[in-house]
Amino acid sequence: MSNNILGSVLSQGRKAEEVLIVSTIEKAGTLKKGTIIAHDTLNEVILLQVTHKITWSDLSEQDLFLMNENEKLAYKIIQKSPKSYILHSIIVGAIRDEGEGPAIFGGTTSFIADKTPEVRLLKPSEVKMIYDKGTLEVGRTVDGHKVTLPINGLIQRHLSIIGMTGSGKSYLLGLLCEELALHKAAILIIDPHNEYIPMAQTLPREVGKMLYSIGSAVGLNTYTLDVQKLSAFDFQHFTGMGIGSTAIVERIIQNLKETKSQYSIQDILQHLDSQARKGSPSEKAAATWARNYIQTLTNTGMLGTSEPPMREMVNANQTTVVAMSGVKERIQQFIVTSILQRIFNARRRKEISPLILVIEEAHRFAPSAEKVSSSAIMRTLAAEGRKFGICLVVVSQRPNRLDSTVLSQCVTNIVMKVKNPSDLESIKNSAENVTDDILNELPRFERGEALIMGEAFPISIRYKTRSDRKTKHGGKNVNFVSEWQKHNQEKNVKKFNFPTEI
Repeated sequence: MSNNILGSVLSQGRKAEEVLIVSTIEKAGTLKKGTIIAHDTLNEVILLQVTHKITWSDLSEQDLFLMNENEKLAYKIIQKSPKSYILHSIIVGAIRDEGEGPAIFGGTTSFIADKTPEVRLLKPSEVKMIYDKGTLEVGRTVDGHKVTLPINGLIQRHLSIIGMTGSGKSYLLGLLCEELALHKAAILIIDPHNEYIPMAQTLPREVGKMLYSIGSAVGLNTYTLDVQKLSAFDFQHFTGMGIGSTAIVERIIQNLKETKSQYSIQDILQHLDSQARKGSPSEKAAATWARNYIQTLTNTGMLGTSEPPMREMVNANQTTVVAMSGVKERIQQFIVTSILQRIFNARRRKEISPLILVIEEAHRFAPSAEKVSSSAIMRTLAAEGRKFGICLVVVSQRPNRLDSTVLSQCVTNIVMKVKNPSDLESIKNSAENVTDDILNELPRFERGEALIMGEAFPISIRYKTRSDRKTKHGGKNVNFVSEWQKHNQEKNVKKFNFPTEI
């Protein structure tokens, strides 16, 4: 018997895609959940993924009571041999030649053991075909196979990265950006929490970096909105000022457009000052409120007379981060609208290079429950961006709150730990080849575990993200105990000793 043989196909399980395998071979006991094994037929190699393994000693009376006839037959066999295993597996695809050489086909296939009932480990050529697809190394499978991704296969279509807080999304995204940067990629990251600045700052010297913040921040370029492109209703959207104040700002902007070729936010504020000193009491009050609102907005440093040139923001061999921590969500949405619209227009005119556009917290900018200022351009990029050389990468911990149109356009999905039932349902509805077995496993994933699936990956691949990133990770959890100890030592706090007697 070959060293690669694991056991024999016994029968079908409770589901059409489930296959029961009987094994008396010790190595079967070392197989881990998620391992892919093979069964040869006359026309194809059927690929099976181990879901669990059981010995006679693992069984309870309730298990035996719930078994169907096929399962009872299997367990009668292992009852006679306590060291035997029943491997439960599901059909995940097949390798066959349809005239252009061997290729992988995902999904279930007809199961006929017409050549041999034996099940075996994968051959080296099959391992390479399934797991080793390119030059972008992301991790290893449960059984130790290196997982590499094809760059073009990954980014020629849109990509989603889904996982709950703490699942390892930002670490994985940083790893992907680090690897892509080494291939001279043009990357722009919308970063609501300033998580990716450390990653960009620690990229190799030969990689260009442009770091922007909304408002002023030490060491970062300031991303400003051109005030001359803003309407009174934009100011209302930013600040929440009332109808009366908005009407006054609208008249001032109209007057400035008619009388000046260029104007600044200071011109608007001066006109509001003047308006606050004349007119009816209600007009004075409305102008005063408008001035206070707009002055507060001006203090953020986000209003200017120009915007950063697109050719400065997007370049091959450059990673750009737009950091927006501390900015109100509706202002973030407006700024993202401006940036994405400018990128889309520039790519249509071929003024900038093709790029990877990463949207962290994507459910903020294309929510499912409401329309916000950035919803329309997010949908446009999802539907049309690919043909203009824009790879959209949407990252979210709540896929249920993300616009279904945007999510469904992501034909490659990397899913990490997810527990929320509504989020699991969204994943099932938007991604291909998602079975109930896969959904049941996602809540049990460890930090860093991921499942990649989609058009370029006919078989879902489960792997553990590699932990040897070269760049600095900005999304680490705070170690409260060590930080308390550190601050206690720095401050040299004098401890109060209670008296032994009162």
